[in-house]
Amino acid sequence: MRRWNTHRTIMTVGVAFVAATVIGCAGPVDAIAHEAFLGALGSISITVFPAYVRDGQENRYEDAAAPRIGQFFTDEDLAAVAISEEHVPINGPWHSNQARMLRESAEAFAAYLAEHPVETEYGLLPEYLLLQGSAVGGIHCYIVDAENRLAHVVLLNSHWEVFIEMDPQTIDDCTSVLIEALRGDLAVEESGG
Repeated sequence: MRRWNTHRTIMTVGVAFVAATVIGCAGPVDAIAHEAFLGALGSISITVFPAYVRDGQENRYEDAAAPRIGQFFTDEDLAAVAISEEHVPINGPWHSNQARMLRESAEAFAAYLAEHPVETEYGLLPEYLLLQGSAVGGIHCYIVDAENRLAHVVLLNSHWEVFIEMDPQTIDDCTSVLIEALRGDLAVEESGG
């Protein structure tokens, strides 16, 4: 286990508190939808969309992320998975406030699903944030239910242990980090394979 110095611990706790406040009680996650999602894992269906990659200049999509994330849900018996090839348009501007970007993207994804319903109970959209020079600055994931409520969200950056330990350098790395974060969030035991 990594030891943290006092300064990093205080900063991490502070950032985690801000994220929990923004995303939790005052943010876009619907507590009832979140509880229902976690309680129904193993018997739900989910459509996984390609990752939206923001790099501040030319945003794009990573189609290969959807099947990898879908395979995680399948392998862990968390959900029946459908893979979408549709690119969800996220048109919000880049902000220095990551929580604001997360909120705006979550709202855009929910609005997209309201206009383009999927045949599954949930939709999942990954979002990767690249900084200048293609360094990975953040990883988001949105899970929206059939009532267009945000049921689960992932927000990661250099203040989160899984992000630090896995040190993503590429888009493929972002998908790996996201899968590990979901594994932790959804209390899935890592398989030996």
